Amino acid sequence: MIKLFSSSQQVLFVLLGVSIPTTIAGTNLLLILLAFCWLFERNFKVKFNKIVASSWSLLIIVLFLLYFLGMFWGTHHDNATWQFQKLALLLFFPILMTLSLTRKTMQYALAAFLITNFISAVIAILINYQVIKPLSSYLIFIEPFYGTSAFIKYNYHNVLLAFSSIICLYLFLEKKTSYKYLIIFFFITYAFSIFTERGRAGQLLFNLAMLFYIVRYAQRNVGLKLFMLRFLLFCTLLFAFNFFMYNNNNSYKKRVDAVSEIIQNNGKRQGYKRDIRYVFIEETLKDIFKKPILGYGTGSFGKIFINKQKKGIISSKYKFFNWITPHNQYLYIWFEVGILGLLCLILIFYLQAKKLLKQRDGLFKVSLPVSFMLLMMVDSYLFIFILTSAYIFLYTICSRYHIEPNEISV
Repeated sequence: MIKLFSSSQQVLFVLLGVSIPTTIAGTNLLLILLAFCWLFERNFKVKFNKIVASSWSLLIIVLFLLYFLGMFWGTHHDNATWQFQKLALLLFFPILMTLSLTRKTMQYALAAFLITNFISAVIAILINYQVIKPLSSYLIFIEPFYGTSAFIKYNYHNVLLAFSSIICLYLFLEKKTSYKYLIIFFFITYAFSIFTERGRAGQLLFNLAMLFYIVRYAQRNVGLKLFMLRFLLFCTLLFAFNFFMYNNNNSYKKRVDAVSEIIQNNGKRQGYKRDIRYVFIEETLKDIFKKPILGYGTGSFGKIFINKQKKGIISSKYKFFNWITPHNQYLYIWFEVGILGLLCLILIFYLQAKKLLKQRDGLFKVSLPVSFMLLMMVDSYLFIFILTSAYIFLYTICSRYHIEPNEISV
C-alpha cells in the first residue's frame, strides 16, 4: 500500500507541472491528493524532524500564528477568511518538501512545466494576433474574461513565462540539456509572448534576469577589457530586443509609455486619476507608522481603506473592496500583523535563498527566491494561488534535485 502511494505521488507531482499554468481547480485537486499521499505514506517522525530542523518552515508556522493572533486586535476583520484561505497554501510547502520524490520525477515535472508554458505561450501569441479566438470560445470550462491570456490571467501567465525563460537560459548556458535547440526555441517563444502581453511584472522580471546572466557570463574567464566589451554587446542586444518590441507591439508600447509618464509625474497621468499604487503606498505607510508593532489586525486593510474613502481622505473615483491589497506584499503584512510579520516574511525567503546558495549551481537557484521577493514589491503575490503554487513547486525541485535521496531535507 505504501508503494502505491509513493508511486502515485510521483505521477501527481508531474501532473502539477501541467496544471499550474493552466487550471486553478486542477492544481487545487492535485495538491489535496498529494497531501493525502503524504499522510498515508506515514514516516511522520522523519518528516516532522526534517520540518523542525528547517528554520524557514517554522517561520511559516509563526506567520500563520501571527495572523491568528491578529484576530484579537483591531476592530476590522472583514477579510480574515480570505486571508486564512491564502495562508493555508503555504502549509503545502513542508508537505511538498518532504514528499518521497525521485530525481526522474522532478525532471519530468520540470519538463511538463516548461512544455505546458510553451503551449500556453504559443496560444497566447495566436490569440493576440487574432489568428484564433480566445480559448473560452472553444472550451466551455474556460471562463470568458478579457484579462485571460491563454488559460490564466495575463499577468500571472507572464510571470510563469519569465520563470520558464530563466530556467531555459540556465539549462542552455550551463549545458544541462541535450535538447539545446529546442530549449532556445522555447526561450524565444516565451520572450515573444511576454512582450506581446500587458503584464509588466513578467517583463520586468525577464529583463532583470537577462541582466543577471549578462553580468555572469560576460566576465567568465576573461579580463576587464573583454568583459566590458561582452557586457556592452549583450546589453545592446537586450536593449535592441526591447526597442524592437516597443516599436512593433502596441500593447508593450502603451505599457512603457504609461509607466514612464506615471513615474515622471509622481503617479499622475494626463486624462487619468492618480495611479492607485502611489495612493496605496502613501496612505499605507502613514497608517503603518501609527501602529508599526502590531498593525491593525488580520483582514483589516480593505475595510480601513473603504472607510478612508467614505471620510474623503481618498478620492471616490477609486473602487475599493474588502479583499483589496496595497499591491505590495511587505506593506500588506506589516499593515495587518506588524513588524514581526514583516520580519517573518523576509526571513522565510532569506533562509531559503541562503540554503540554495550553498548547493550546486546555487547562484542560479537563488534567483528563484530573489525573483519572488522582487515580485512581492509590486503586488501581493504571496496571496495569489497560481504564483505561490508555482513557487512552491519550483522551489521543491531546485532545493532537492542535486541532493542524494537519503540526504534530502527541508
